Amino acid sequence: MRRTLSIWFFLVICTIKSVLALSSTFSWEELIQQAGEEAARGRYQQALEKLQIADETGEPRDFRYYWILGKSQKGKGEELEALKSYETSLRLNPDQTKLLEEMTELYDSLRFPDKALNTARVLLSRDPENRELRYKTLLWSSRIGDIEYYKAALKELESTNPYQAEEQALLDEISGFQKAGKIDDSIARCKRFLPYFPRNKSLHRLCILSYKSKDSNLYEEGLLERANIFRDEPIFHHILSMEYLDQRRFLESAAFARRALLLSLRKNIFPDKDYLLPLRRYYIQIGSDSGILGTELLEEIIRTKKSPSLEEWNVLLKHSSFSWEVLAFALRSVAETEPEESALIISKEWKDMYKNLKAQELEKDLSRYAGPYSLDKTFQFYLETGYSLAEME
Repeated sequence: MRRTLSIWFFLVICTIKSVLALSSTFSWEELIQQAGEEAARGRYQQALEKLQIADETGEPRDFRYYWILGKSQKGKGEELEALKSYETSLRLNPDQTKLLEEMTELYDSLRFPDKALNTARVLLSRDPENRELRYKTLLWSSRIGDIEYYKAALKELESTNPYQAEEQALLDEISGFQKAGKIDDSIARCKRFLPYFPRNKSLHRLCILSYKSKDSNLYEEGLLERANIFRDEPIFHHILSMEYLDQRRFLESAAFARRALLLSLRKNIFPDKDYLLPLRRYYIQIGSDSGILGTELLEEIIRTKKSPSLEEWNVLLKHSSFSWEVLAFALRSVAETEPEESALIISKEWKDMYKNLKAQELEKDLSRYAGPYSLDKTFQFYLETGYSLAEME
C-alpha cells in the first residue's frame, strides 16, 4: 500500500513539473499564436488552455488575447460571454475589420439589430461597395425604426444596379429552378439578387416559396425580410402573424397582428376583419375577456361599415374596459370625423384613461416586446404616446 501511494505521489509531482515546464517553455507570443491556431481549427478548449498558460507568464492581455478568447467562447456556445470579449478586444484596438465582421454576425444571431447596425455602418464606411451588408443594414434599420437610415440604404441599393435590365430573366430562371425541383439553386440565386432588387415582390415570393421547401427557419426569415422591407404594408405583417399563430407562438403573433392592424387602419377606416383574428386568438389564450369582447365589437362595426359617433365610442371603450383594439379604431375614427383641434383633445383624454386603466396589464404584456420590432419606438408604443397614425413614421 505504501509503495502504491509513493508511485501515485511521484506521478503527481511529474505531472505538475511537466505543466510548469510547459508554461515556461514558450513565450507569450508563441502561446498566443498557438491559441489562435487551435481556435482556427475549432479546438476551442485547447485554445482556452493555451490562453490560461499565457496568463501565467505575467504578460498583460492584449486585443489578440480577447479576440481568441471570444472565438473560443463562441465556439463553445457561450455567445454573450464571447460578445464581452470581442468588445474588450475592439476597445483595445478599434482597427479590426475581421473582428467587426464577426461581431456584426453575432449581434444579428443574438437579435441585437441596433448593435449589428452600428458595427455594420463602420464596416460600410471602409467598404461602401459591400452590397450584401448594406442590404442587411436595410433590414436592421427597419427593425429598430431608424427610418432615415432605412430610406438611405434603400436608395443606395436601388441607385446602382447592373442587373436592372435582366430583372425578368432572373425571375424566370428562379421560377424554372423551382419547377425543376432545384431548390438549392433557387435559394442561391435569391440570396444573391435580393440585395439588387430589394423591393421586387415577385422575387420575395419566389424566395419564400423556396425557403419553405427547404427549411422552416429560412422560411420564417424570408417572411421577416419581406415585412421589414415593406414595413408600411399590413398584409405582410398579417401573414407573419398568422404563421406564428399556426406555430402557437402567441406573443409574436399578437405583436405582428397589432402592427398589421394599425397599418391597415392607416389605409382604411374599416379594415378587413381578418386582421382581428390572431388578436382574438391571443386574448383567448391569455384569458382576457375584455380583449375578446373588444374584437367582437369591432367585427360587428366592420361588418356593418358604420362608424360609431363620439358618444358611442365612449360607450364602447368603457364597455370593453378600454380594449387596445377598440381604442385604436376609436382614435382612427375621431381623427377622421372631428376637427383637428377637437380630435387631439379627445385622443389625449382617451389615451390618458387607457394608460391609467391598463398600467398593470401593460407591464405584463410581453407581446409589446416580442418580434423584430421590439426596439422600434416609432411604432410599438403608439397608444402610449401622443403620436397620430400619420406621424408614426
